[in-house]
Amino acid sequence: MTASRALRVLVADDDPIQLRLAARLLRSLGHSGALASNGRIALDLLDKQTFDLLLLDLQMPVLGGLETLAALKSRRERGASTVPVVLVSGDDLSHNWSFYRDAGAQAHLVKPLDIGSLGELLKRWG
Repeated sequence: MTASRALRVLVADDDPIQLRLAARLLRSLGHSGALASNGRIALDLLDKQTFDLLLLDLQMPVLGGLETLAALKSRRERGASTVPVVLVSGDDLSHNWSFYRDAGAQAHLVKPLDIGSLGELLKRWG
């Protein structure tokens, strides 16, 4: 269930349990990454390190998912390279997916993350 190459994934979520779960799942699938407790920290990490993918929670303090997507979209419009974004939410976003896609997301996963869904998603990027 692992991707063809190891990915470096940034996970942004304000829930420490979700962060630990994501880190454990990534490691078990042969990937590595970093953890951020809000969008501001995620953007700071993206300025300093290279990642293949961002798993981004929608509802976080300081800078939430939509605000983080807006910042990434602005960077892209200025010609900066940005990382593909997968939204992670407790809600199924498929009913309003065009809104989130237009905001800059490439895919979404429903919480709690499970190894099957995450593994399939990572295969697409690996």
